[in-house]
Amino acid sequence: MCPILFHLFGLPVYAYGTMIAVAFAFSVWHVRKLARLEGVKAEGVMDAAIVGMLSAIVGARLFFVLQPDEWRTHFSHAPLDAFKIWEGGLTFYGGLIGCFVTMPFVFRRHKMPFWPVADCFAPSVAIGHGIVRFGCFLNGCCYGKPAKWGIVMPEVDQLARQPSQLYESAAGIAIFAFVMWLYPRRRFHGEAILAYLLLYAVSRFLIEFTRGDPDRGGLGPLSTSQWVAVGVASIASALWPWLSRTQKRDAGQQPAA
Repeated sequence: MCPILFHLFGLPVYAYGTMIAVAFAFSVWHVRKLARLEGVKAEGVMDAAIVGMLSAIVGARLFFVLQPDEWRTHFSHAPLDAFKIWEGGLTFYGGLIGCFVTMPFVFRRHKMPFWPVADCFAPSVAIGHGIVRFGCFLNGCCYGKPAKWGIVMPEVDQLARQPSQLYESAAGIAIFAFVMWLYPRRRFHGEAILAYLLLYAVSRFLIEFTRGDPDRGGLGPLSTSQWVAVGVASIASALWPWLSRTQKRDAGQQPAA
């Protein structure tokens, strides 16, 4: 693995932080492209993207730091380490919840319709997550269980392990491709973001069975992330028929991509 890509002026450039920067840059470019087709002003999209990124990082870090095992064994003794996000330690679902809490306020401030703009963000979130998970692979975190075949991660041990990070990275890229295919074919506003949430929840639920990093947390046979995936999939499934009735796209509306 390669947690430090290189040194610049004597300072380490971390792979994980670099992938976050790459994911944000590409995602902003992509969401602005889709938003322009929807007639949404660039200023509102940029504000939403910046607030979304910051709230995602804060939410993701908070969920990680406040996990009972992490807090008890590490952060309660070294609370300032909570700010070292470049070393890894973010939970995606915490970031997703952070975005859904803050971004509606940005949309309202700029008078942007929630579901059409949320659709613009769906592909960017998918590909951004795929890029960041590759950062997890380079960083050596979020690794898989020992397997007869796999990848040896020297930062962990000398066992061959399933590349869970690469599974999730590939899932993000595949979901991005599907959502981009769906985007111009949407029957109602909100269909793209709901499709993303459903597909990610299913893929995350399954990939969790390959994860081997300790302190996963959970209840019964499922990990915390799997229970959250069940919740996300349930909410998205419940919203689907409601939005299909209330957010129909105009029959004469041209495809947006």
